[in-house]
Amino acid sequence: MDIRRAVGTAGLALLLLACEREEKMVREDLPMARTTKARSDAQAIATAVNTYRASCGGGLPESLEALTTQTVVSGAPCGPMLGSIPTPPPGWSAYVYTRQGDGFTVSSSSGAQRVSVP
Repeated sequence: MDIRRAVGTAGLALLLLACEREEKMVREDLPMARTTKARSDAQAIATAVNTYRASCGGGLPESLEALTTQTVVSGAPCGPMLGSIPTPPPGWSAYVYTRQGDGFTVSSSSGAQRVSVP
């Protein structure tokens, strides 16, 4: 009987350890993964903006939607640069494209976390 109790106690300890690891993942790893996805998406959008600029006459797109459609520049087709605008991770705002003179930024945020490229 004592061995059964020891095995049961050890099984319970392993179960509690697994629950603690899962709780840590939800608390720490999941938010980090979401931040990484947001940063990766913003970088992919920024790459598409730079490709648009290089391929479509040197100007910046008017909006993110311009990256997902084909346009004609000087009689030649240009684009699309993206199949669709990436969906931000849960809890993150939609990606925002801001033109600033000859430059631009692509950003998104979630609470105190913020990504901005370039």
